[in-house]
Amino acid sequence: MLRYLFGAILASVPLAAAHAEQPNFCRNSFKPNEPIESRFVGIDYALTMHVLAERYCGAEPKPMGPRFLQYVEKQGCGPGTEIYSDVEVAIATLEGASLKLLAQNGDPALAISEPQVQEWASATTKELGGCDPLKAAHDAELQ
Repeated sequence: MLRYLFGAILASVPLAAAHAEQPNFCRNSFKPNEPIESRFVGIDYALTMHVLAERYCGAEPKPMGPRFLQYVEKQGCGPGTEIYSDVEVAIATLEGASLKLLAQNGDPALAISEPQVQEWASATTKELGGCDPLKAAHDAELQ
């Protein structure tokens, strides 16, 4: 009797697994206890580093779209996915952003003086390793 019960349980396991939903790792939002895909965790920092390298360190301006969106696509998340759209919006915001807007974390209502902007840029650049590493990362090709 126990063997039949055990056999029935084993027979139902593949059916339950077949109906399990494949996780969607091309998004930024996650539900509680859901696994988090970490491939894109640092992309906001990389975008900020790119802008700092240009606006504070004097690196030659390069378009961010082809570089970062191509990386997202290589990870299997093309146009129409949540992460792709989020990166597109971030790029559009940052490409036209001044160093002051970057220091204000995108909030133009914050009143930050020019010396405070320069202090923020200097401290952030120093925390990220300095201008030379930022320029090197800015000019490096993504894999």
